[in-house]
Amino acid sequence: MNYKVLVSILLLTNIACINAQRNYKFENFGNRSILLNGNVTGSVDDLGATFYNPARLALVDDPVFLINAKIYQLSNIKLGNVTIDGKDLSTTNFDGLPSMVAGSFKIKKLEGHHFAYSFFSRNRSDMSVKYNSKVTEIDELDFNNSELDKYVSTTSIENKLRENWFGSSWATSISSNFSIGASLFVSIYKFEVGQKQQIDVIDELDNVGHYNSSISFRQNSYGLFGKIGAAWIFPKFDLGVNLSLPYLEVYSEGKFNYEEFLSNIDDEDDIFTFNDYNDLDAKRKYPLGISVGAGIPIKKHKLHVDLSYNSKVDNYSKIDIPDLVSETDDSLPTILFNEELNPIFNIGVGTEINISEKLNFYGSFSTDFSPFVEQKSSSDNVEQPMKTANFSTDYYHYGFGVNVSHKWANFILGSIYSSGNSKIEKNTSIPVSPSNTDNFSNIKINRWRFVIGIEILFMDKTLNKYNLDNRLF
Repeated sequence: MNYKVLVSILLLTNIACINAQRNYKFENFGNRSILLNGNVTGSVDDLGATFYNPARLALVDDPVFLINAKIYQLSNIKLGNVTIDGKDLSTTNFDGLPSMVAGSFKIKKLEGHHFAYSFFSRNRSDMSVKYNSKVTEIDELDFNNSELDKYVSTTSIENKLRENWFGSSWATSISSNFSIGASLFVSIYKFEVGQKQQIDVIDELDNVGHYNSSISFRQNSYGLFGKIGAAWIFPKFDLGVNLSLPYLEVYSEGKFNYEEFLSNIDDEDDIFTFNDYNDLDAKRKYPLGISVGAGIPIKKHKLHVDLSYNSKVDNYSKIDIPDLVSETDDSLPTILFNEELNPIFNIGVGTEINISEKLNFYGSFSTDFSPFVEQKSSSDNVEQPMKTANFSTDYYHYGFGVNVSHKWANFILGSIYSSGNSKIEKNTSIPVSPSNTDNFSNIKINRWRFVIGIEILFMDKTLNKYNLDNRLF
């Protein structure tokens, strides 16, 4: 039985790393800030200011206690031409996501200073894709000189990303129209990816072969993110600048597992490989960023514009993976888990239409270009089951919604639609492949988020007497 043909039937391994890390504008925070797709550096007026521009905290009229009560997410991922026989795969998930809990407060002894606390889910995804070919005739795949007759393959991919931020913010007014502020967040990051493959084949003489493999990794990282903001109020517009400092990692560790077993008809082709590494050296890098934005009143309405830039990150190893070992194979592939980020500009615009004192409509658009550089093998002789930690996908985000004001609260309803498309090269290290499929797979990601938010308004006098420790999250 031809082992090379056997392996070539497997689903692509390099799609296992979908969503390792998000683009810079994939998530937004604060009720109205979400509907405006985060285009609020110079005009944020809710507690999303802790993220977008802490200096604006000194300019918000009324302190509030903010809860993004519910965000529901409907996401669909379509993988086109990913199996060896050119079939498509897809997965659809609908779930509820936490977004932000935040509050503002003052300290009597520090007149003129404004403080806030916030907790939010910076990144969150959970993707699962499973595929079973059922019994398939090898002839259907148009292999040349194949002794195989039929096969059954099963593939499963799991992808989980969790990153939570919590911290505090401060702001003060330097003059009647100028303020500064800063935020410091603790980040807890956990990313896990795993793929398992199994295939059973039978040849023309009714001899049976079995193959299974798994590859997975995990990275945990704990560190700090800082933001420094400035805000101005001019007669005809508001202006803001927000500097996002590079990630300061305090602790990180990784885990990597690679297993491969083959029970074949020819003894020389059998495989027995098991590698399980814990407490590996790992790194996470996030670059310097700067955003400039303005809020421009147009009669009773407002236009929000935003321009952001993130610097580059040179190629580095996210997880240092040792050389693999095997009981049966001395020429195992070298696994490189590297990441490199290009410098990126993004632009966005939002509109706020004031229907009445109690009713506002919102609409927005934002680009979200991918910074990720696809990694390449360092040598033609080096195979990499996991070529890259990410694939490059540009997203476009569209938002719309409504804000209904009450004397004690604001109610926000709306939706954000995101879409992105990519092409990813199939695993060219496979020496045998069918002649009836092309060399690229298509990946299409669509996501709807439905926002139901509430902001509870407090007067300054009431808030000063409020015991922060008794607040209910």
